[in-house]
Amino acid sequence: MGNRIKVIFSQSEKELFGCLAAVLCGEEAKEPPQPFSDRCWEEMLRLAQAHAVLPLLYPLVEQGYPLPESFRLCLEQESRRTVQQSYHLMFLTHYVVNGLGEAGISSVVLKGTSAAEAYPVPELRKSGDVDVLLMEPEQIEKAEGVLQEMGFDRKPGENGNHHRVWRTDEGIDLELHVMLAEPFDSERMNSFLRDQMCPLRRRTQVVHVMGLDFPVLEKGDHAFQLLLHMLQHFLRAGFGLKLLCDWVVLWNGEVSQREREGYLMWIRQTGLSGFSDMITSLCTEYLGLDRGRAEEILTGTFQGSSEVFMREILDAEEFGLHEKSRMVVLRGNGFMDYAREFHHQMRLGYPGASRILLLWPVLWAMAFVKFCRNNRKIRGISFLEVIQRTRERSRYTKELHLFKNLEKDK
Repeated sequence: MGNRIKVIFSQSEKELFGCLAAVLCGEEAKEPPQPFSDRCWEEMLRLAQAHAVLPLLYPLVEQGYPLPESFRLCLEQESRRTVQQSYHLMFLTHYVVNGLGEAGISSVVLKGTSAAEAYPVPELRKSGDVDVLLMEPEQIEKAEGVLQEMGFDRKPGENGNHHRVWRTDEGIDLELHVMLAEPFDSERMNSFLRDQMCPLRRRTQVVHVMGLDFPVLEKGDHAFQLLLHMLQHFLRAGFGLKLLCDWVVLWNGEVSQREREGYLMWIRQTGLSGFSDMITSLCTEYLGLDRGRAEEILTGTFQGSSEVFMREILDAEEFGLHEKSRMVVLRGNGFMDYAREFHHQMRLGYPGASRILLLWPVLWAMAFVKFCRNNRKIRGISFLEVIQRTRERSRYTKELHLFKNLEKDK
């Protein structure tokens, strides 16, 4: 793959990689090898903001790194806002998990505070909402009753097959999850994830973050959930550098051999070894993941070019929302890949009715009409534009061998 396409990174992109790698490892960033123009600094600032990693660069200020005044002021202002938001979300998260626990509902924190715990300065890891996983999904109705008593309101139109969204009167979302991830286009994968909820709840632990205790998944399980989160966004509009930073600090931190072996078992059983290898290779090459730590979780499944996928991640920015035609990426570019994804989207859109086989032709037609109408009226793009962009983004996904050990699907 690397022989078929040449990927070039700009000076600003390379400098951002270097600065992030340094601060994630707790080291001093090296000064640019050549003078940076104002335009390069502006582009680096735009990139860091677009990927929600600007606050992570705050140690550069303390190190006396030669930043332009305008860059430094933006960095300081954004960092202050992020620290304030982090503490606010931390106390809100603690309030929620404690309230659920007092009601006899077991839960763990996903992403957010759980991911921030591994950073040198947890408060600088930017987040905008709260994610909680119920360890016993059948308690969802009881949990929602508790949230209502705690002053949350149900957010309309934002509830999927794997989570329900509640909101504070300040407009902060709380996602109440009943699965590790949104359903994929592999029913065997979805069934496997559902079956793992029972053994998963026997492996939770408590971590001390910014002065408070939080229930979280063990490191190996947390790594797998983060991988699923990245894959979920990768198969939609994409994801940016912030999730890669989460990956770096997680594996550069303390992970026991048992937890690491548990993670390797996860990715072997689900056919995600290729995707895991790709993410790990990116983080090692560009963002400071220790090569020795990386070798312990690399399986040799991914043999493609990491440059192509880093370009995809850079272009996606935080969650790929800046480009209207970025909607999905497929496991390949054949007819069956398109058919599988279309059927998957139909089932996501009509979860109840899609259980009735005889309704599928009608639901396919309804899903297609809805898809075309939304593209034209809401996004202002055509069906063909979406297909073309999907084809471009799906060119290299076969290199990842997604769900290989779970096929063939029903």
